[in-house]
Amino acid sequence: METNNPHKKSFKLEDTSKRETFSVPDGYFDSLPTIIQAKAIESTKPSFVFSKGLVLKLALPALLLVFIVGYVGYKFQQSSPITDNNIELMLAEISTEEMVEYLDQTDLSSEDFLELVSFEGEQIDDFSVELKNISDEELEILIGDFNLQKLENI
Repeated sequence: METNNPHKKSFKLEDTSKRETFSVPDGYFDSLPTIIQAKAIESTKPSFVFSKGLVLKLALPALLLVFIVGYVGYKFQQSSPITDNNIELMLAEISTEEMVEYLDQTDLSSEDFLELVSFEGEQIDDFSVELKNISDEELEILIGDFNLQKLENI
């Protein structure tokens, strides 16, 4: 293949001289094993060294995690457990009008409420005693209020 590049000269291996262009320093091969052994020893030294910056980078996230878990655990331990007294206090803070309005907006029926309530014998007796102590006039007022509410909803 011939190229028409004027800057490129043809090169023939036979035309080159047979002289050595590279030379080895005196005693190089005599000292070569010691140089290789020194480099091998250097490579076996641990290359990982702890520094203050590295320790801080590793310890800071772990320490932060410990503080977060400790804070959440402390807050969880400090919160009071839900008891019947706490529930009664929470319900006492809600006005009757707000409860009635909420219950009117839900799709719950009386049967749904009765399924959720478990009456024990003592509670049923207390409830029936309260109904027995209602006078006829109070009963008529309650029935009238109930009928008016029913008529307003129709």
